[in-house]
Amino acid sequence: MNDLTRKPQIKQQGAVLVVGLIMLLLLTVIGMSSIRGTDLQERMAGNARDHNLAFQASEAAIRSAENYLSGASIAPFVAGSGGYYQDLTGVASPVRWSSTDWSTKAVNIADNTLKGVGEQPKYAIEQLEVTLSPGNYGSGIDQQSLDAMAEKEVYRITARGAGSTKGSEALIQTTFIR
Repeated sequence: MNDLTRKPQIKQQGAVLVVGLIMLLLLTVIGMSSIRGTDLQERMAGNARDHNLAFQASEAAIRSAENYLSGASIAPFVAGSGGYYQDLTGVASPVRWSSTDWSTKAVNIADNTLKGVGEQPKYAIEQLEVTLSPGNYGSGIDQQSLDAMAEKEVYRITARGAGSTKGSEALIQTTFIR
């Protein structure tokens, strides 16, 4: 072969290989961070769903208690009697519903058919003692109106619902006038 047809020998340093490996490393880091972000978003959405399920279970318990109180006759309330309590506002240490033993001091909802919850919702009802006086309402209300309001029975309903796991719970209260 003559010198004109011979190709010159170029010494390669491997720069393309190094640049390619660096680009591959950068793409791996970007991919891993996006997977981590997606995992976090998925857990947050699951927790929000679980909390919503617990809240809806509590709402179901509230409705069940309201249906009980809307009945023609209800059992007399005795202090600590199976989820039905007399007024606890004057008691030295009233029940702390967030830390009480719900398995023994509350009522399960009647239909026990809520699916997807870790534990069936429960409720407790307190019969409140209401004292009305004209001084509390200003000069715009008369004694006859106060007497009509005093004939009403007032109840506080506390409900507890769990989400799909027992670690997620919602505790809500409402007042019911009968």
